[in-house]
Amino acid sequence: MSVFTRSREWDLDLDRYLNRIVPPSPLHRFPTPISRFLGYRKTQEGDVGNVLGAFWSMLGAFCGLAVVAAVFNNMDSIELHHPPALIASFGASAILEYNAVRSPLGQPRNALLGHTFSALIGVGISKLFQYHADYDSIKWIAGAVGCGIASAVMLLTNTVHPPGGASAVLAATEPAITAMGWYFVGLVMWGTTLMLAVGLVINNIQRQFPVYWWTPVDLRKAKRKDEETMPDAQGGVQTKKTGAGEDDDENERIQITGADISLPGDLSLNADETRVLEKLRERMRWRRAGVEDEKETLSDSERSSADFTMVASRSE
Repeated sequence: MSVFTRSREWDLDLDRYLNRIVPPSPLHRFPTPISRFLGYRKTQEGDVGNVLGAFWSMLGAFCGLAVVAAVFNNMDSIELHHPPALIASFGASAILEYNAVRSPLGQPRNALLGHTFSALIGVGISKLFQYHADYDSIKWIAGAVGCGIASAVMLLTNTVHPPGGASAVLAATEPAITAMGWYFVGLVMWGTTLMLAVGLVINNIQRQFPVYWWTPVDLRKAKRKDEETMPDAQGGVQTKKTGAGEDDDENERIQITGADISLPGDLSLNADETRVLEKLRERMRWRRAGVEDEKETLSDSERSSADFTMVASRSE
């Protein structure tokens, strides 16, 4: 197998290592009025229709960009560096953060780190190219190189945020931003933070934002000590399920038998998910009766609602 063929299987997942040291989210411990506006929901809620979505995305984009522009144009410490009235890449971020609120590309980690990495790379590349005597004639190359490297870095760090590519390009091609140098990185971080703060307010009135802060993986479950490692008689190790882990697992299971379906008490299902579980329960019922094939001849309309019984495995 050639190196080119093997390279298709290469995969670097930094989260495998970072998630071991990143603490689980503490939001579930906060009072509801606070945790709600930090994006936490005890049970996942469906998104609003596109009419309300259009209203909130419009309001969010206006408020977010207006706040950033007001700060940039009224703080003396920022005006000393003569920044543009508004960094263009923030307009693209506004679409992700206030419109596509459930997109992984617009979550806080991606927005803040994606913009920051891209700005760092863009400024660094532009400074390297400025050693050329006629930088203006080659700055388009600096912009392309910066955007390409930023794209690779965002992918490898799981921080892909498309507007970050624009930040890298602006750092190399926009004279006012190029003149700011490394200060542009701090300005991007500050502006992104302000936009996220506005998003926490606007997006959580009738929607949910962020869906997650660092990773969609539930780090509370990932860090549970479900298994206890101990030496065995041969000098190796053996694992033993702890009682606490068994209780946790029991509370997180969906159990389907021919008689009923047991769900965790805090798990809510939509109509499609309910229908799938009901079909599986019916199949188990016929399998137990030894006539699984006959199940295919029955339509949902021929079954009584009493046949489909779901019970919670625990109460809240």
